[in-house]
Amino acid sequence: MRGDQPGPGTSDDTLFGLSALHQGPPQVPGRGDLDFSRAVLDQLYSYRPKREGIAYPLWLLTGIFGGHRFYLDRPGTGLLMLLTVGGAGLWWLVDVLLIPRMVRKFNEDQARRRFLGLPPRQLAFMPAKGETLPPEPHWAAKRGTRVRLVADSVVMMLAGGSLGTFARGFGVYEPIIAVLALIAITLLGTRWAALSNLPILRGFDRWAHRLRLFYYTNDPGGAVSLAFRQVLAAFAILRRRRRAEARLYLQFGVWFTIIFTVFDIIEAASGTGGFTTSLVRDFYMTLFATYAFAAPIGAILNKHVLLQRSDRVIWVLSGVAVLFIATSLF
Repeated sequence: MRGDQPGPGTSDDTLFGLSALHQGPPQVPGRGDLDFSRAVLDQLYSYRPKREGIAYPLWLLTGIFGGHRFYLDRPGTGLLMLLTVGGAGLWWLVDVLLIPRMVRKFNEDQARRRFLGLPPRQLAFMPAKGETLPPEPHWAAKRGTRVRLVADSVVMMLAGGSLGTFARGFGVYEPIIAVLALIAITLLGTRWAALSNLPILRGFDRWAHRLRLFYYTNDPGGAVSLAFRQVLAAFAILRRRRRAEARLYLQFGVWFTIIFTVFDIIEAASGTGGFTTSLVRDFYMTLFATYAFAAPIGAILNKHVLLQRSDRVIWVLSGVAVLFIATSLF
């Protein structure tokens, strides 16, 4: 198992209980390292406090649509503000007085969870660190049939074909590079231990393992929900686990979008391009498309990695997506 070893005088037992979550499920020889190590857990189970210095700017710029309440993990009232335009502005004005109290209550609950060994508030649906993972995901029997595998193959066709069509139609090809990188990271992350030691790639490798741990304890969903994951995300804003999943993919999308945007700015500054509205358009379209198409492809690949499918199955699923991306471009 990869991951940081406990320091001198520190045992896993004292950190996470007698049966620590990071021990992970039994490994199948030759099927890869799922890596539910302490390093992965510490990055995922972070008890981040909320800050007034962030909440107030959000209130000022997006508060009329509930932006500050979404930040403070109050999606229900945030959605009401969005639908009522901040209660015709009155609710928005009142909230300037309520922000300190909302920040304090969130941080107190987060501190309580940390003291009791509970998962952080944003991951309340996840197991505590002291729990032991079952030998296989609780959803394995339901999602591991051959019929499900065929359905997942169809989703990979649809996702790959839609991504290629989107790129060709809008002339934005960066999301294809990001999705191909996601496929490579997913495939290599459980097979090539050196990936976690390389600069830059180390961060993506850790991200992939956090995503894998999320899916191990949360059902990735069936073919229909995966095919329309990006559409359904807008209606799942009240569900913590869906927000946590979306946050992981948005992190991935933001990383790649920033990298592509930096190259675009360098190209524009060198005189081969110009600072136009197309730069802003490409930024948002790349972010949207990377999230929209990475979500179903990433969920399906991780599902079958966690089901300990043979390498052949996982590579074929990846090849289906790549083939349909390529064919839809021409």
